[in-house]
Amino acid sequence: MAGYTRQSSLNNGDTITAALFNNEYNQLLAAFNASSGHKHDGTAAEGPVIALIGDAGLTTPLNKIQIDTTNDEIGFHIDVSGTSTEQFKLLDGAIVPITTNDIDLGSSSLQFKDAFFDGTVTLDGLTIGSATNITDVDTDLTSVSASDDTLASAKSIKTYVDAQVATIPVGDITSVVAGTGMTGGGVSGDVTLNVIGGTGIDANANDIAIDSTVVTLTGSQVLTGKTIDVDNNTLSNVEVDNLKSGVLDTDLASVAAGDTTLASAKAIKSYVDTQVATIPVGDITEVIAGTGLSGGAASGAATLNIDTATTVDVSTAQTLTNKILTSPVLNTSISGTAFKDEDNMSSDSATSVASQQSIKAYVDAQVATVPTGDITEVVAGTGLSGGGTTGAVTLNADVTGSSTTTFTNKTIDADGTGNSITNIEDANIKSAAAIDATKIADGSVTSTEFQFINSLSSNAQTQIDAKQATIDSSNRLNANLIHDGSVDNTEFGFLDGVTSSIQTQINTANTNISNKASNGFAVAMAIAL
Repeated sequence: MAGYTRQSSLNNGDTITAALFNNEYNQLLAAFNASSGHKHDGTAAEGPVIALIGDAGLTTPLNKIQIDTTNDEIGFHIDVSGTSTEQFKLLDGAIVPITTNDIDLGSSSLQFKDAFFDGTVTLDGLTIGSATNITDVDTDLTSVSASDDTLASAKSIKTYVDAQVATIPVGDITSVVAGTGMTGGGVSGDVTLNVIGGTGIDANANDIAIDSTVVTLTGSQVLTGKTIDVDNNTLSNVEVDNLKSGVLDTDLASVAAGDTTLASAKAIKSYVDTQVATIPVGDITEVIAGTGLSGGAASGAATLNIDTATTVDVSTAQTLTNKILTSPVLNTSISGTAFKDEDNMSSDSATSVASQQSIKAYVDAQVATVPTGDITEVVAGTGLSGGGTTGAVTLNADVTGSSTTTFTNKTIDADGTGNSITNIEDANIKSAAAIDATKIADGSVTSTEFQFINSLSSNAQTQIDAKQATIDSSNRLNANLIHDGSVDNTEFGFLDGVTSSIQTQINTANTNISNKASNGFAVAMAIAL
């Protein structure tokens, strides 16, 4: 065994001394030294390499690391319910679990820090933070699932977005032209159209209002001195007795040449029948109201009316619901719940518009609370220079030493760059600010050692020389001058070679002498090997 050399052999009848055992056990101790002792590395005299590391003190460990030389593997075993169960093993280029889906890498409370992979990572699921567990990558968003357990690939996202964008209509409007009853328009930028007001109609910023001089669709009104243009209008419930005498013409064959009479139904029918008889017959079977119109018919007289419920009529007052006005121009006042005129901004709304007057009133109220000083001049006081009465004023401290200044409660860093303290005298040092002894000479004398000279009455070296002659290898001290003088020089020499307490060694030798004599070396060699 490396590091161990047998010191002596014992025979029957030999006298056993402490030195025999001390020397032998010292050799065994050296054999187990971490740097120079027995290595167990498989080389000559060093013993075989240890192939199993397991539970201390057990011949059949349950928790162990085992070297498999045949398969070139290192197996890691854990005690599972009293059975040593292999958990994972190290192979050439791989760390492999023994059972699929059994070993966790870290835990929810004890986690690894960073992970670095140069290759492919295959996962059944991925949870980032507290998000939904991701189980797959979706490569076709047209059939995407309704759950959040998949990620979309870049290609599928692009394909889906391109398909959606392709359905967005692209217009080709080149200009906005103001039509009848409107002004404005343009061919670029923000375009504004304004409604033109007229008699009885006011074009406001957000509505078109009519007054009592305008005929409304509801209510009863008497029209006086008015001319009704029945062109494109419909008159209902007109009876014969509503017409003036002579207005009704009953014979269109002899109708007057002027436009002063109305034809009766019979006269019209007779005249129309005569005229229609010469007109080719068409095949129209029904008149249907289109977008923005109401009415129509499949027989008889068909009437079409503007549908004021779905179509904006510039001549009537209407309420627009869920309409979007692009770049509207408000030329007069603003009204409605989205407009607020509050001097104190009390509603604190993020969706309402404030009036110019309320903004000014609120800002003025806030500015009025800002204190205004009346400093007219900055004068440099003691230790300062500079000052002024206008513009940016600068004050400078006198740090040039041109004046005498007493510093109070100030700390000066003598180690600071550019700092130095000079001309310190004995009177400048307080008695409480004693200098530590380590700051004197080379600092080898401590403050405690320095106090030892407190009671010296003369030169210390002279006193030491007077106490004892020089002791050296040629002028040694006799053993009988130590303690009570009962140990002579010969007895004192017996202490040479003692490595520990003599009494302890004697007591131990007396107690175990028989066992050590017969089995000591055999046991020691068995442990070492």
